[in-house]
Amino acid sequence: MLRGGLLSRSLSMIGAMTLGYVAGAAVIFFGLPSSDFLERAFIGGRAWNPRKGAAPRTDGPAATHPAADVAENVDEPSKTFDGFTLYARADNEGAGAEAILIDMTREVVHRWALPAWQVRLNEPKLEGGIEKIHNFKPCFYGLHLDSSGNLLAVSHGAHPVGGSGLTKLDKDSNVLWEYPAAVHHDIDVGPDGTVYAIQNELLIEMPAGLEHIATPCKSDQLVLLSPDGQPLREPISILEAIHKSPYSMLLSTLRKARGTEAPPNAEQDSPLDEGQRRFDLLHTNFVQVLDAKRAAKFPAFREGQVLISMRHLDTIAVLDVETASVVWAATGPWREQHDPHFLDNGHILIFDNRGGPKGSRVIEYDPQTQAFPWSYPGENDRPFYSSERGMSQRLPNGNTLIADSEEGKLLEVSQNRELVWSYSTGHFITTARRYGGDELPFLGGRGARP
Repeated sequence: MLRGGLLSRSLSMIGAMTLGYVAGAAVIFFGLPSSDFLERAFIGGRAWNPRKGAAPRTDGPAATHPAADVAENVDEPSKTFDGFTLYARADNEGAGAEAILIDMTREVVHRWALPAWQVRLNEPKLEGGIEKIHNFKPCFYGLHLDSSGNLLAVSHGAHPVGGSGLTKLDKDSNVLWEYPAAVHHDIDVGPDGTVYAIQNELLIEMPAGLEHIATPCKSDQLVLLSPDGQPLREPISILEAIHKSPYSMLLSTLRKARGTEAPPNAEQDSPLDEGQRRFDLLHTNFVQVLDAKRAAKFPAFREGQVLISMRHLDTIAVLDVETASVVWAATGPWREQHDPHFLDNGHILIFDNRGGPKGSRVIEYDPQTQAFPWSYPGENDRPFYSSERGMSQRLPNGNTLIADSEEGKLLEVSQNRELVWSYSTGHFITTARRYGGDELPFLGGRGARP
């Protein structure tokens, strides 16, 4: 009898615990009252356990990143563009999303962070509108830092839960505003403070003339927001902007049949399967508005037009906001590219993820002559490979900052391709940009080399 009673009580306890677990999971999943409290408790429990490679939990300027491999780091002070490098990383094991600002000695000088429960992620719903996504491993993806230390941050959730969003933080990581949409990848801010962002839309039916594309599927919209996060106009469908332009032939590869054949210009070792390409039609991963300073160097374009990159079409394009139409587009030797940038010399800098067999590269492209006056690596340089993400930035002294995302490395190379600075972070890098000290007065005049 005693043994039977003990067994009965044990089974009852297990049943109650199971019921409580299921109920708690349901509360979090469906966003019922007290869901935020349970999310915080869950995240707190994960954060309480020791985590290998977790981010430092201090904001002090003396904090250094523990994942650096000092033996691999290079520094040639007489040849670098000294400044502060802002980067974000993935796989911080549920601690939340964070952005880190380091000086030239790789010392952390500032940090922005949001706990996982506070990162708002969204996905478009089949019936319309936006669904909040609960993802316990979010990270910052695209970042824009202003002179007062305010940070615009695009957030992504880890696969397979997904979700994305846009948040503005002050220098102390307080949330200033959130934009309730599935904003993904990158953002830009124009001279007047207008925010340019990319957001997902879920298509159930195709516009007239695009019936050959299978639905449902995801596509992208360009959205313009005021400095306080309010929409300034209706979102622009990038798919329709291509369709009503002279470059509509680019959409002919988006066939209705979702077969296993690869698109005509896809490489055999591409990490993207055909299902990914068919559902996520364009995978727009970059946006940059052409300002007045650079517009004079691009006679084919006008101030206020927007450069975008569509990975699944292997295409970069310029979109006119006023006409909501693509006015220029180019494919080239690049594949699954990221982060094209207008340069001051009238060229475009592109991170070419698949620059060669098992290799990536950064290329400088002249849209007028179709020439490639510069690339890295060269024939004798150490190759690198990042099948996903990847960033590059032309610095004021002519050097180029490169983020090798998959290897978790930041590289600064000179015009003659000499490696003059590097940093091995030990984590997947989602984004990176370097700022001159005069661009960040909120640091109080701190030097990049203390």
